[in-house]
Amino acid sequence: MATEKIFVGIDNERIELTGQAKTDFLADREIIKAESALLENEYKAKQEARESAIKKLAEIAGLTEEELNAIL
Repeated sequence: MATEKIFVGIDNERIELTGQAKTDFLADREIIKAESALLENEYKAKQEARESAIKKLAEIAGLTEEELNAIL
């Protein structure tokens, strides 16, 4: 199995991360991915709740499908 090489740029110099620095970098990358996924899921849930609320209000107000689509 090939190991992933990770390089960073510091003052226009390309440096390969090794040892603890590489481990820390990979751990940080996983944390960032998890946080991004969480934020994306929260955003989608809020959008779905918003659309649901608008549809319920549209039903109560008797809006047509065209009027509802204009709001969404």
